Amino acid sequence: MTCEAEKVTGFVDGALPPDERVRLEEHLLECAQCRAQVEAERALRARLGALPGPEPSPALAARVRGGLQKDRRPSRLRWALPLAAALALFAFWAHTAPGVVATQMAWDHDHCFGRKTLPAKVWTADGAFMGTWLQQHGTDPPNVPDGAAGLELVGGRHCSVGNRTLAHVYYTGGQRRLSLYVVPGWVRGGRAGEMRRGDKTVRILHTGGVTVGLVSEQAEVVEAFERALTTTYAQAVVRTLVAALPD
Repeated sequence: MTCEAEKVTGFVDGALPPDERVRLEEHLLECAQCRAQVEAERALRARLGALPGPEPSPALAARVRGGLQKDRRPSRLRWALPLAAALALFAFWAHTAPGVVATQMAWDHDHCFGRKTLPAKVWTADGAFMGTWLQQHGTDPPNVPDGAAGLELVGGRHCSVGNRTLAHVYYTGGQRRLSLYVVPGWVRGGRAGEMRRGDKTVRILHTGGVTVGLVSEQAEVVEAFERALTTTYAQAVVRTLVAALPD
């Protein structure tokens, strides 16, 4: 896909059809110029949104009532509302596909780790503390590991990814990095095998009753963290069972 500024604008406005949005998200993984346009347009919209709105004219309500009385044409809502509902259902269906979620996470992984400083809201190397912080901020977390495969937990935050807000936990070690996402809502199929998005390996799995996404440039790192998540969850279950045993 070549650079198309108009489609990047449509992406920022949420106006692209689901298939074009997915293609553009994949393009953004490789194109720094288009990512810069996304950042600039989002910043511009944020500044415009902060401007105070104009005060309505006192005569506005009277003019609206007069226009409603004059316009007795049949309403288009009879067909417009069902069409809007169908489009909304299709968009929901598309954004619950594991492949779409994987593309969105890979793009956000690049976006966060591409900054000079990670945009974390909390800095910690303690997985238990990270889990508590996520829970306090509205996310039901898995048993967050302290690290794996030579990578260590450094912090995390919440990121807006597509039409969801995901918890994003950062791990680094040397030149290697991994993103652990807690994905709210429904993902079709519930679990996906290994997927490639550009130079990244993405895996979606269920652990501890939540959906987790793992993203890294190294497939072996993703595998190590999947094992770590499974191990920490199993250990938590054992501790719970032992605590419930009578003395």
